[in-house]
Amino acid sequence: MKERLLFVENLCVSFSMEGMEIQAVQDVCFDLFPGESVGIVGESGSGKSTIVQAITRLSHATKVEGSIVWEGVNLNDLKNSILGTKIGMVFQDPLSSLNPTMKISQQIEEGMIYHKLANRKEARQKSLELLQLVDISDPHLRLAQYPHELSGGMRQRVAIAIALACNPRLLIADEPTSALDVTTQAQVLKLIQQIQIKRNMSLLLITHDLKVVAEICDRILVLHTGKIVEQGPVQEILLSPKHPYTQMLIKAQKWGQKE
Repeated sequence: MKERLLFVENLCVSFSMEGMEIQAVQDVCFDLFPGESVGIVGESGSGKSTIVQAITRLSHATKVEGSIVWEGVNLNDLKNSILGTKIGMVFQDPLSSLNPTMKISQQIEEGMIYHKLANRKEARQKSLELLQLVDISDPHLRLAQYPHELSGGMRQRVAIAIALACNPRLLIADEPTSALDVTTQAQVLKLIQQIQIKRNMSLLLITHDLKVVAEICDRILVLHTGKIVEQGPVQEILLSPKHPYTQMLIKAQKWGQKE
């Protein structure tokens, strides 16, 4: 049996608002195995991104309790964050995640150089290979451009290339297509799926779209008001949901129904 890559146990995340403590995530437990793809679904405000921020140490919460274990080691015991090395992250809006003042080449290369995985020449060659991997045309030209010179789909592909630069074992994609048009959404999702399989990475996909999860995930976690109300194999949950919230979510999105 494979050892778990990630294990989240009794995760609770609270924020302070106007002198009150608001619990955004309550007793969340789940695991993720090597090469597995897991989708976390739920409405806006359900706590999906809050969980990711806790895992990646990007959280500005007042209190984070519980344990997050990576390859058998509690992340609280690690001196440095593993975001950017063991974990790659693709954010919702590439315009926000990319630096508008830096060329594409610099943004892909800097992680490799900072973590001493490549020198400048090696990093440049790897950047070209990464742009080819994410299906960006004329990679030499794109490396010399700035984010505003690229289309939305190209920017998100660059963001994926940056997330892959240090060969992570886990790719976290937080609503990676919500800022894109429908056609580009499908292309980017297919790309993420292909790369995940090709590199045998684990994937943690955050989305509100059940159709996306049905297409590319092995397991699903259904999140409602900060709690996981149902989890299991994708087809089992979507075809035979037990919890009323999951049933409502499926009905609202008309999953599996003909248009």
